[in-house]
Amino acid sequence: MTANHSQPSYPIGVSCPGGIARQYRVQTAAPDAPAAWKLAGSFRDAHTAYQCASRLAQEGQHTRIIACTNLPTAA
Repeated sequence: MTANHSQPSYPIGVSCPGGIARQYRVQTAAPDAPAAWKLAGSFRDAHTAYQCASRLAQEGQHTRIIACTNLPTAA
């Protein structure tokens, strides 16, 4: 992934709504608009997400991976 000092270079953990399968979302932002993140793809495993993010980073995009692995439960 590209060196983007304002974003971590590891998956960001978030909670997904109940019933949604665990996934890794790859997001990109153009170097001239780093705050405008767009979805590039959703993947079932981290390895495939990293491959996608690496390819996009080589093309000059800022990339990040959102890990939707924590599913909330009812209290």
